[in-house]
Amino acid sequence: MFNPKSWAAAFINSLAARGGETAEGINALKALASWVKTLPGAVFGSSAAEKLEKLVREEMSKTGTSAEFTNSDPALETAVRFLVLMVRKHMIHHIDAVIEETKKILDKKNGIVQISLEYVFPPEDESRIKEAIIKRTGAGRVELEGQINPELIGGYRLRIGDEIIDTSVRAQLRKLETCLGDGGN
Repeated sequence: MFNPKSWAAAFINSLAARGGETAEGINALKALASWVKTLPGAVFGSSAAEKLEKLVREEMSKTGTSAEFTNSDPALETAVRFLVLMVRKHMIHHIDAVIEETKKILDKKNGIVQISLEYVFPPEDESRIKEAIIKRTGAGRVELEGQINPELIGGYRLRIGDEIIDTSVRAQLRKLETCLGDGGN
């Protein structure tokens, strides 16, 4: 069974061993993964991994990222090698999960809390929301991603990790409907 956390930890450890910056490594891995996804056909196995590595290095030389630069940039080099390993091990289709887990591990290590906020109308003062989250979680920093969701009718839905705080009008109407459906019990 595939475990994205162990692959993410391996990627982070590889970056650290080579002296690479983790944020740069994640960005390089994202960029390479999105490029690989555009390739026609399935990319699996040892021969495909060798071809892929050659293609990646050729593409980087076309865009001005030469092989010499790759070897001197530990984050980029680690991302290339990691991607090739995932192809070799037939795990490339899990790359998005690995990137997501890598971000979670690093955010936790750096005291960053990622929150998702859905609303009908954008809040007037996002800084108050961030301050409340910092106070509640003890985080060093909060990164808030806001998104309009008209289905909420009003209020908001906040996701902090696995926790969801739903104060939307829609959620309140569902609770009311459940209570009335149960005869008020």
